[in-house]
Amino acid sequence: MNIEQAIIEQIRQLPTEQQQQVLLFSQLLKQNILPTPNPNLTPKERSEQWQKWLQNNNSNDHPPLPEESLHRDTMYD
Repeated sequence: MNIEQAIIEQIRQLPTEQQQQVLLFSQLLKQNILPTPNPNLTPKERSEQWQKWLQNNNSNDHPPLPEESLHRDTMYD
């Protein structure tokens, strides 16, 4: 079984509401790809670029992880 099949199998076992949360999370992952570091930037320029990215990707704009996803016992299901 490859990773894609394993993910699909796990998602199918979730209730519809949690499947929707997984969908939203996957969309956020695609949107919030970290900027690729440019080796030619100075440390100051790199810092400015990072700060700009942080401002444009405010975590308050996105739905939080569900509380149950933060429990240790659910990480190994």
